[in-house]
Amino acid sequence: MNKLSKEDHIELDGFIATLTQESEIVDSKLAGVQDKIGDLNNAIQAYNNTLKNVRDFRDGLVQKMKDHWESKTEDWQEGDEGETYQGWIDAWEEAELEPMELVVIEQNMPEHTDVLSDLPPSCE
Repeated sequence: MNKLSKEDHIELDGFIATLTQESEIVDSKLAGVQDKIGDLNNAIQAYNNTLKNVRDFRDGLVQKMKDHWESKTEDWQEGDEGETYQGWIDAWEEAELEPMELVVIEQNMPEHTDVLSDLPPSCE
């Protein structure tokens, strides 16, 4: 076989036409998903903004706790009350309050139809 037959060309053209139609559908659906992802990311950003305020609040409380702990005597700090208090500071300081990640979909339609159309029809 040195070149595509007429039937092969017809079948290839059919595949290219079908891929073109289906890629338009995928593009349309992807655009709808991107709109929904935009809405989701807006909600995530609002959540993260509030969470930043929570972290700032927490950090302020932790600083007040540390100031209180440091105002106490060394005996108190090393005693049961001081150790319990330090545990309370640690719990607040180590609380996991990491922001949510935004959702990103990087999906571009591959150019399969162009690749197929550019293939040589013969070995010449």
